[in-house]
Amino acid sequence: MIYIRIAAMADLHFGPDLFNIYTSMFKSVNDDADVVVLCGDLTMKGLIEEARGLITAMGKTKIPIVSVLGNHDYESNNQEEVMDILEEAGIKVLERGSFIMKEHSVGFCGTKGFCGGFTGSRIAPFGERILKMFINETYKEANKVNRALKSMSADFKVVAYHYSPIRETCLGERCEIIPFLGSSILSDPVDTFKANLVLHGHAHNGSEKGNTLMGIPVRNVALPVHGRHYAVYDTKSFSTSG
Repeated sequence: MIYIRIAAMADLHFGPDLFNIYTSMFKSVNDDADVVVLCGDLTMKGLIEEARGLITAMGKTKIPIVSVLGNHDYESNNQEEVMDILEEAGIKVLERGSFIMKEHSVGFCGTKGFCGGFTGSRIAPFGERILKMFINETYKEANKVNRALKSMSADFKVVAYHYSPIRETCLGERCEIIPFLGSSILSDPVDTFKANLVLHGHAHNGSEKGNTLMGIPVRNVALPVHGRHYAVYDTKSFSTSG
């Protein structure tokens, strides 16, 4: 396996007032990394014009980009159109399939994810029908990653979510909202198929680093966590992580 650098970011919340900032940021990423991973909330309200504006701001990016959507990208019910716009610009949308950098044997899969709480206090699919529908959405999202990891042929496997798969990287947020920032249900496929790295966003005031119960590294790449700048991770630094 040839080691690569991953530039990861989430919670861009693109609007016209941010165009110049993101144009400069995506231009600089070419020198810092070999691939970009976008972990959702690319837009502010999921508007078509926001998605197109972000694509224009990304125009200087020459390295591969993979992405999942976030809750903001669903706000206007345009998520399918937003994914179409991303794909038309050459961005690999992980909700629609995995991406393998064959020459490096690095694979990427992922999806938005959903919420429901963490180990010891996560919601169970029991009781009222509406509560079952709520938590079954999280299981549905986790199952997408389960299938992708099961069939993935790569030496280094990266999972991208928007919602967090662990509580640890949500610490710093108000305790009342932590169950709505993710769910440990999302960590189940990661641990089962021994992914090498998980990236997520959504927890703006959370912490950068954590691990699943099986010790898989998890990184919160929300831009506010990193001073409104992307985080760069070298796969070599995770190659011996459990």
